[in-house]
Amino acid sequence: MDRYWVRVSYRSDSWETTVWAVDDDRAKQAAFMVFKNHFPATRATRWENCSYLYENLSRTGGMTLRGAGGVAGGTGTTAAQQAFSDELEGKIGDFLGTKLDGKFSTVSYPAGFNYGITYGPNAYYNAATLQDLDSLLGTSSSGQLQIGTDRFSTLYRNVLGATVFGFSKADQEMMNKEDTAASAQIGSILTEFSNAGFTYTNPLPMGGKLQDVFDQLLTRYGSFEDMPDSLIALYSAIASYKEVAANSILLHRKYFEATALLKAARSNIIQANAANGGEEIGPGQFYVGYTPDKLPSANQLIGQLQTDGNAVSLHLELSNFSSKSTDLSVGGKVGFSVPIMDAVGINFGASSSYDLSTYTSSSSTVTIDLNYKGVTIISSAPTALAPDGTVGWYDGQILSEIASKTGQDATGYQLHGSEFSVDELFGEGGKLSRLKTFVVSRQPEMSMTFKGGNASKVTSDMKVGATASVDLFGLFRVGSASSNYSVNKVDTSSSDGSVTVTFGAPEPSGTIPLAQQVAYVMGGVPSYPPNEP
Repeated sequence: MDRYWVRVSYRSDSWETTVWAVDDDRAKQAAFMVFKNHFPATRATRWENCSYLYENLSRTGGMTLRGAGGVAGGTGTTAAQQAFSDELEGKIGDFLGTKLDGKFSTVSYPAGFNYGITYGPNAYYNAATLQDLDSLLGTSSSGQLQIGTDRFSTLYRNVLGATVFGFSKADQEMMNKEDTAASAQIGSILTEFSNAGFTYTNPLPMGGKLQDVFDQLLTRYGSFEDMPDSLIALYSAIASYKEVAANSILLHRKYFEATALLKAARSNIIQANAANGGEEIGPGQFYVGYTPDKLPSANQLIGQLQTDGNAVSLHLELSNFSSKSTDLSVGGKVGFSVPIMDAVGINFGASSSYDLSTYTSSSSTVTIDLNYKGVTIISSAPTALAPDGTVGWYDGQILSEIASKTGQDATGYQLHGSEFSVDELFGEGGKLSRLKTFVVSRQPEMSMTFKGGNASKVTSDMKVGATASVDLFGLFRVGSASSNYSVNKVDTSSSDGSVTVTFGAPEPSGTIPLAQQVAYVMGGVPSYPPNEP
């Protein structure tokens, strides 16, 4: 009996587990039972209908990944998912062109973008909008980019908390050499510091008592030259030290400025306020700044979202149906075979969920047209940290030093401890990433034309007014997390006997406050620090 790691995927649900089994199929079956226990409401009823990635952990010689549904590589991205994403990315690239500040990527965010940036008579900033901008970017089990619930500013703050400013061996040796030569002057500084009534901090900073003296004085007075006349004896001792240890005092000051900047950035995130660039989201309540002054107003966004001419359309065609597979063509390109269970799923409620085999025969074709109207760009950037640390919180230079100097013999910012890893944090796919530009639209309209299939079943299930959600390729659900689609029209007038069903977002019941209204997120331009803000 061998030990297997198995990832089970069905539509948008996915689960990973480790099981013991005598062979590959038994491993899949055992993992499927765990999957069903974790997702009791899933529509998968047989283990054969799921897609799998697995590794026989008992074997040697590396990983053996296998799968169903065109699984490609370790990400779980199927050929159908990739084809759809490529087509949408190409369409957006052609439509928006140089208006985008980078390469567009499809991104899953069923919650939608809260486009009511400010609301109410006091024009408070919408906390939900700022949280959208401040969300971390991740990757789903299918390999698709997705926006999570954790905050970019929180991870950034925690990274700074695990960052120290250190010296290279050469700089540290120079400081030690100069400080040894200036031991008498250092003794005078410490004596006068105590005589003036100061006390040392506990714990002492890196650099000991001398660094603590400089830190306290520079924090209080800004420079040694601005110390009051009452501290003339202490100033004289520092001036004597500087004559003997000119390089060392510069490095001590550099350490103070670097650590002060780290503290300021973290403080401005922990307690955002009007003075440090926070955005007011309620009476006396603030959120970290994301330069909302550069964002369009809610009225501007609403106008753009209501512009039908700002539209992008996609055309898909499915044919050659069998009990197990169908051929998919995206945008008129050469088709390829996909498992029918992984193509399209239509859910009319907990008791009625179907894949396309319900409505098709071997001679059927199904065409799907998606129309995204009101395509709109929303870009943002975290408020930059001012050189004196008084305003803002984001500093790309700090991150650049962390990325390039951690683990190196270099003077500068470096990660300390084992909580974070440079390789995991930075660059494409890194944890410290966000969507710097959102591309949104109205909920896409969708029409499905069934030709040569079970027309009576289509018309009986898909009556005008019926609500449904539609899963495409397990990649995303057409319909938001809080609202399914509504069947707006059923056209049976075609002479070839085909039936065309048009889906659209249902009319909202009641009045939804502006602060809660959302636009559909098509994707956007990712930001992967430290190279991009």
